[in-house]
Amino acid sequence: MDRMHRLIVTALLFLLAGGCAQSPVAPRDAHVAPFGPAHVLSGEAPTGETVVWGGRIVSIEPLADRTELVIASYPLDRADRPRIRERAGVRFVMVDPRFLEPVDWSPGRFVTVLGSIEGIEDRMTGEHRHAHPVIHAQRVHLWPADPAQWRTQPVFNIGVGVRL
Repeated sequence: MDRMHRLIVTALLFLLAGGCAQSPVAPRDAHVAPFGPAHVLSGEAPTGETVVWGGRIVSIEPLADRTELVIASYPLDRADRPRIRERAGVRFVMVDPRFLEPVDWSPGRFVTVLGSIEGIEDRMTGEHRHAHPVIHAQRVHLWPADPAQWRTQPVFNIGVGVRL
C-alpha cells in the first residue's frame, strides 16, 4: 500500500507541475517589474526596469543596426500570452538589435517581449503625434499566426477521446 501512495503522490506532483503557466520569454527566477506601457507614459515606471509586454504588431522597420516594431499593447494572461479578445492599449516601440524578417514579423502578428524600458519617443500614427514608450528587447516570442496553436507547454491527456 505504501508503494501505491508514493506512486499516486508522484503522479499528482507531475500533473500539478505540468499545469503551471510558464512565460515564453521570462525565466521563472527573473525579476520583472509590474509596469505596463501606460505606466511609462504617466511617469510611474523608471527607465531601466525589466518588463514583459505584449501585443499586436502594427508596423516593422528594419534598419541597418536594429529592427523597430511598433506594437499595440494588450493585457497578458498568466502565460504572458496577449489577451486578443481585450481592447488594444498604448502603442509602444520595441527595439531589437537583430534583423527581423518583415515577412515573418508582419503587422497583425502577436508578440511577447522581455526587455528594459528605455524611455519615451514621439511617433506619428497617421496624422496624429503620440508618445510611445520604448523597450529594448532581450527576448522576444512571436506567437503562431493561428491563436489555436498558442501553447507554452505540453498538454497531457488521460483517457479516451473522440474527435470528429
